[in-house]
Amino acid sequence: MADNDKSVTDSQDLVLAREIRNLDPEMSPERNLWAGIERQIQDYPQKQKKTSADWVPYGVAASLVIAVSALLLNVLELNPAEPQFVSADRSFDLMQAEYIQVRNPLVQKFSEVNKELDDQTLNDLYLNLEIMEQARRDIEAQVRQNPENRRLVEMLMRIHEQELELLKQNFSRPGRFM
Repeated sequence: MADNDKSVTDSQDLVLAREIRNLDPEMSPERNLWAGIERQIQDYPQKQKKTSADWVPYGVAASLVIAVSALLLNVLELNPAEPQFVSADRSFDLMQAEYIQVRNPLVQKFSEVNKELDDQTLNDLYLNLEIMEQARRDIEAQVRQNPENRRLVEMLMRIHEQELELLKQNFSRPGRFM
């Protein structure tokens, strides 16, 4: 049944294609259409194109905004509120001050949290902290002598991290430390 419907559709397509091919390529309308076209043109005139002068005020305003922005950026760069370059000693001092601000509360918390430990364990922990602190002081002295040495700065940062990690530990709970 489906094949029969398909053959009927195909034959209709062929008939339609044959009829289209037989049409006259130059057909003229049955009546004069120009009168209606002229009337439509008169009733609905074409919109006039905007002249290029309509965008000029916007262009001038945009140019002024850009010019003022560039001027402000240049003035601010010439007179920065804070120096752009900080000396190595100054940056090192800032880093140390930030480290101390983080370390001191951790030392207090460490003492409070681990006060219940036996004396030998507490002595060992404080001995480790003293060793790390001495290593930190030694590396700090080396960094002050050679501030461009990245390896020394990285070592100092690493000892800071290790000391802070140790201070964060709660050794009073079993199995919670390295």
